[in-house]
Amino acid sequence: MWPDTALTRSALTCVAKKVVIVDAPSGSRASQSEEHLSFWIDEAGKTITFVDGVPLSVRRFDAQWISAIHEDVSYKFDRGSDRLTYAGASAKDGTATIVIGSGRCTGPAKP
Repeated sequence: MWPDTALTRSALTCVAKKVVIVDAPSGSRASQSEEHLSFWIDEAGKTITFVDGVPLSVRRFDAQWISAIHEDVSYKFDRGSDRLTYAGASAKDGTATIVIGSGRCTGPAKP
């Protein structure tokens, strides 16, 4: 008999301030917005996915921190303070894009 994965999974919902900086040959610009991020945390499997099922690559998963990467963005969840921070950078055709975000989360109980 296989354990029910729905029982080991819990939701993590975060509201963050997101800053995007774009440095292009034509000039630089920055924007700020509020972003809502939702994840599934699987304590037993030590995995994290976006709610749409897209998995993140876990780097650290313990009682204090969850650290994971998806594409060019690194996510860090501090379980002690329920804070999410994320950052990433990419470059294409002479244009560099930097994304930085930070916010509070609600969700799974501390392990």
